[in-house]
Amino acid sequence: MEEVSRAFWKVDPIVRSMGGYLDVIGLTPVETTLVHWTEHVFDINIGLLDARDPDLNIKGIDLVISAGDAPNAAARQSGDRRAVIISLGLLRKLWRFLTAAAHHPDVLSRAHPLRDPGKSWKEALDGPLIAFDDWSMEAERAEYFVDILMQMFDYVISHELAHLLRRHIDLLFPDATPGFVDEAATYLDQAPGRSPELLPEMLQDIEFDADANGLNQMLLSMDEKHPFLRGWTAEDGLEYGFQLAFAHILVMRALDTREGPVDRPGTEYPSPLFRAMNFTNLVFRSLHDLVPCDFEESVRVHDTAWFEASEISKDIGFGDGRWFGEGPSDADHEKFLVREARYFEATRRIDRILDGADNG
Repeated sequence: MEEVSRAFWKVDPIVRSMGGYLDVIGLTPVETTLVHWTEHVFDINIGLLDARDPDLNIKGIDLVISAGDAPNAAARQSGDRRAVIISLGLLRKLWRFLTAAAHHPDVLSRAHPLRDPGKSWKEALDGPLIAFDDWSMEAERAEYFVDILMQMFDYVISHELAHLLRRHIDLLFPDATPGFVDEAATYLDQAPGRSPELLPEMLQDIEFDADANGLNQMLLSMDEKHPFLRGWTAEDGLEYGFQLAFAHILVMRALDTREGPVDRPGTEYPSPLFRAMNFTNLVFRSLHDLVPCDFEESVRVHDTAWFEASEISKDIGFGDGRWFGEGPSDADHEKFLVREARYFEATRRIDRILDGADNG
């Protein structure tokens, strides 16, 4: 990033609210690696998007790592400058979750068994960050989980880029040039010019639309990101779907910082659990169109991703029905089905709003 951009974002109020601009001096080796990997995934996405559509001016978007401890990510627009902001706290938490999963004997025990682990999964989750070189496991398992981490970063970056490319900030802040959308929903009370009755549904649609369009970015780049799989088989597609779903669940679980034993989505903002349920369904629906495979196999792999991810969630302390277990009541499930239908219509509604703004 050019020095002028660094100087700009160092004084940006949203960057400051997320812990300030990160000073890489003093980072641990693990944190330095996480920052480098994030920059790598960001650069790949920017390059592929620019090659596909130069008119997006995608190279004008900066990546800013903030020093905040709270797990958060944001899309920021200020004047003619745009940025994806990711807190160091989110990178740390994703690494902890990923490391804990890699050291958990019951996670992927068939495909990539854990033999004679040097660390327990609880140490990986609660102790200091464990460097990749100290994971103490066979290379095949370790490398597989790093692949999952890249998918986690890919989702976060693609989601935030989608907020910018889909002009969500213009919708939330129609009367102000500066604006932002973040995963902690701190912008809920900062969207001027919108009716309080309309804002909750707008917020839901914006998050759903960013999920759908972020996934679309990832799927459009399947061949470039995985050139060794240009002849995609059904097995390849299912494996890719598993990785995307498993990674997304861990990201959403890391962002779920609310109190309470059981998930109960609010009306104004989609909960991480609700987003994960819909996004993972969308992953396999979309992949099925690109790499045809047996429907029952898709359902099985989708459920496997949830089961594997739940092995971590259920040991953390959440109650049954939140990230694992029996889930909601019949009445709550009926409400979910109604909201699920709304989820898959979100992009069309955003399209209509943007078309109206452009033509109005």
